[in-house]
Amino acid sequence: MAAALGTWSAITISKPKRIEGHTSNVETPILYTQYIKGTIGETTEADDTYIIPHKFTNLLFIDTMPLAADVAPTILYGDGTNVGPWFADSAIVTGPTQITTAATAGATSVVLTSGSAINDVYNSCWVDIRYSSGNTQTVQITDYVGSTTTATLAEGLTESIAATGTFYVIRGTVMTVNSAAATPTLKFRVTGSFE
Repeated sequence: MAAALGTWSAITISKPKRIEGHTSNVETPILYTQYIKGTIGETTEADDTYIIPHKFTNLLFIDTMPLAADVAPTILYGDGTNVGPWFADSAIVTGPTQITTAATAGATSVVLTSGSAINDVYNSCWVDIRYSSGNTQTVQITDYVGSTTTATLAEGLTESIAATGTFYVIRGTVMTVNSAAATPTLKFRVTGSFE
């Protein structure tokens, strides 16, 4: 059984870019790719799990490249025979979950009901907020406090949230490591679509 989710001490994410040569709207889904580089902010142990943040709703694969000397291919989930194991996992870490704490339009924080108790675990992830009106807002989480399950958002809420009727989904993919290493740095090439 996997351990609790870990966090990243640093992470950078490029803007998703449409894959060259895949430009026709007839080709469904239209594929995009983005690059993510992160340094795990703690020593990893076997079966530790971490969220790879991305904005895709349909994930095709994640290609992983260790960048630090203490990260062998075998640390990553997969058969461990190649540098760059491929992930084909869910594009949703958690949700949909109802938000039970009210917030006003324009607020830059939201309480995520049943969110993780680990600080910063959702940092750099995107959250889909589906309001009671049926409208959806997708916004990046810039900070997360586990003790209050409060997420700080890169943009203000476009609508008010009542105590019922609004749901959220955290986007991303869970990575599991299978051996220990000290603060490994990893690079991911994520391919998927927004449809």
